[in-house]
Amino acid sequence: MLISTIAQMRTASSINISNTIEAWTPYLSDAEEMFIIPTIGREIYEILDTTVHPKGPIMEVEGEGDAITVELLARLTRAIALYALYLGIDEMAVSISSAGIQVIQSDSHKPAPQFQIMNVKETFLSRAHRQIDSFLDYFNANATHYPSIATPLYPYFIRNAAEFQQYADIHSSRRVFLSLLPIIGSIETKYIKPTLSPALFDYLKLNFNTPESVSADDKALLDLILPALAHLTIARALLEVSIDMLDWGVFNNAANTFNSIQTKSQANQMRISAMHEANQKDGEAELKMLQELLDNSASADKYALYFTSSRYGGKENAVKRGEFVNDTALGIFVV
Repeated sequence: MLISTIAQMRTASSINISNTIEAWTPYLSDAEEMFIIPTIGREIYEILDTTVHPKGPIMEVEGEGDAITVELLARLTRAIALYALYLGIDEMAVSISSAGIQVIQSDSHKPAPQFQIMNVKETFLSRAHRQIDSFLDYFNANATHYPSIATPLYPYFIRNAAEFQQYADIHSSRRVFLSLLPIIGSIETKYIKPTLSPALFDYLKLNFNTPESVSADDKALLDLILPALAHLTIARALLEVSIDMLDWGVFNNAANTFNSIQTKSQANQMRISAMHEANQKDGEAELKMLQELLDNSASADKYALYFTSSRYGGKENAVKRGEFVNDTALGIFVV
């Protein structure tokens, strides 16, 4: 574990001086396994763990690598402490023994009301989320100082939270972006690839990972692909993110149900539906613009791979893609 003293936990919260690190060890371990490693990746975690617990020669880093690692550790340990406090706060005042479960109370202290506990839990969780986002931003800005971590090819056209934020508001949250990755992949496969043609899709994806290979013509396509991808992703996510499928059933916002954090109410279904429809329409409109551009521009010398697309319609049909057909029988005349 990256936290070994109670002093490290006190950098994140002003917990009572009577706390000991032994009491929080199970929650610190759970925090790393449940929140930290799935978010930052085991490779980055191992680098920091090796720095805290050297198992041999510490990994060489470039430039100001030592100072950067110290700052990364400081940000990450605060996040771990806050997640551990969130996980353990319900059990700390409870005694579990052969006589049953009792609530601990003394002449000078009594258990906090449940609503106060819930408020503190939500504070810990939201602060932990912001702290891990801060860690990820700092790491991404200094990733070149860790040359042993290979920079992977980007699997999708939108590569990070900052790029997604340009088209749809996710508060630049790296955690939210990570949760959207499966949906982004699905939208690319079901919407973007059939529109372009598999051959043109693969060509753009290959060049997208080598920026020097992106031509002005390719950029014109990407300028329409990226917003369409973001808006269609949000449209799908609005219908899925508040649903949890567990091994004992399907629940509406299981985190709220089982952790009882109630101070933030969910958006009502009408508002969710309105946002879904708006993002869906935006994404579909951007796809129509993409197809119109390709239909008008495709030739033997430009976007030739598009001719194999099942969506290819030719110049004569290009203008119709942006048209909205009105049914006069359903029209309304307003004076």
